[in-house]
Amino acid sequence: MYPETQKPYGIYVHGLGSGAASSTKSSLCTHLKEYEWIAPEVTEDPYESVAIIDEWAQTFKPALIAGTSLGGFYTLFANYTEAVKIAVNATFQMEIALRKLGYGHYQYSCERENGEKQYTIDEPMIRKFIQFRQEKNIVLGKRNLAIFSTADELIGRENSKKSAAALEETGFEIVWCDKFGHRLNERAVKKISEWLG
Repeated sequence: MYPETQKPYGIYVHGLGSGAASSTKSSLCTHLKEYEWIAPEVTEDPYESVAIIDEWAQTFKPALIAGTSLGGFYTLFANYTEAVKIAVNATFQMEIALRKLGYGHYQYSCERENGEKQYTIDEPMIRKFIQFRQEKNIVLGKRNLAIFSTADELIGRENSKKSAAALEETGFEIVWCDKFGHRLNERAVKKISEWLG
């Protein structure tokens, strides 16, 4: 699937409505060149998606697992303790974000490997996230960072603060970053780079 590399692997987990071809992965490749970045394609099913990440982690033995938005949520639960974990704008209570977006059909923002063009937000999907969070525990990595934007236009400041408080209780270091919104941008990537040292 991926060639052998001299660099340690970094796994990037994309957000809702995106795919493995996300432009965010390209940004990580540009600004965190010390890792060989790879990206599984996840779905709107938390059970299926975390299982995919776990399989990739066991295969590639990454030094770092990073995810944004929904991918940040999945990163929290990935059952791999040997990597550094970084979650960006991860909404711990996914049902809040999904209900804010609203029920309906949405177009993916990039080409998906499986060819799918759209996804659906509905109440059964939301209830699956609630059930998943109730059944599963967050798994800590070697080091654990959660970055939240002070201006997240999708999640909102209050919901971000609730997620930050929940993650801090589990052992994540919390960093607030301004001048970026919900999507990971260059400023946030630089914060990650600084934190990694």
